Amino acid sequence: MKYTTLILFLLLVLGSLFANASEDTALYGYKFLNVPSGPINLAMANRGVHSSGNASAFILQPAAACETDQRILSISSTPWLADTNANTLAYSYGKKLSHFGIALRNLDYGEIENRDDTGFLIGHYNPIDIDIIANYSYRMSPSLYFGFNLGALYQKLNTATSLGVHSDFGFSMLPPLKGTKLSAVVRNIGQSTKTNEVKVRFPTSFEADLTKKLPIGEQELQLGFSVIDVAGEDMKSSINAELELFSILSLRSGYKINQDAQNLSAGIGISYRRISVDYGFAAFSDGLNDVHSFGLTYNF
Repeated sequence: MKYTTLILFLLLVLGSLFANASEDTALYGYKFLNVPSGPINLAMANRGVHSSGNASAFILQPAAACETDQRILSISSTPWLADTNANTLAYSYGKKLSHFGIALRNLDYGEIENRDDTGFLIGHYNPIDIDIIANYSYRMSPSLYFGFNLGALYQKLNTATSLGVHSDFGFSMLPPLKGTKLSAVVRNIGQSTKTNEVKVRFPTSFEADLTKKLPIGEQELQLGFSVIDVAGEDMKSSINAELELFSILSLRSGYKINQDAQNLSAGIGISYRRISVDYGFAAFSDGLNDVHSFGLTYNF
């Protein structure tokens, strides 16, 4: 098992080196794959991969939900930047030994004016990005979980379209320290057809998350630290926290480090029986609008 762990770490390091193979950011597209998939992710600095009840956690970390015992369905809507709207429908089924998940997400750009070279209005068009992703993860040992995602996407700009496939590979470990969890993943490895005769690369990234749960009386506080290294961008990091009160109320927050336009985020979740309602907020600078996200989750 020591050799298996070492191999996984080496694969992830290689993925990190691959992610930084080029600094030409113009070559990278499909950035909608990194848009937060719901209010929990948004509130926790676009992480929350170890947050309980987060049906879309496997999108960011394919091995994150394997140890859970849950079957949940969630739907969320996030009015994103520049009048776009991100929507996610996710299903997560964890059985402690394995996990299956599927998610459908899209980024809708709304109606955009189409003008000719002289500026004359000749019509309108509706760009859209659509992605469907399936997940499977399993327990390799009592403290090591491995998972992968496989996705297919469709992108439509004006008259140009493209199709692509992408995958993620990750693992989660439970170190000897109680309440601690370490995860790492290589995301967005893929290939696609050309758009307007131009080959666009996927924003391949290496991401790692470390969380620690701390009991506070009868309640529980989870603290997290994350490192994100996306191809063509500077390395980023973030911290996040989630406080669960009486199994009813969840208070969430996050802060992004080394990200010029983003910093603070926060959110709240309310659970009653099988239904959970979540809200997330993220502050943006540089003239960008702040973002709000809403989600509804049903526990089977």
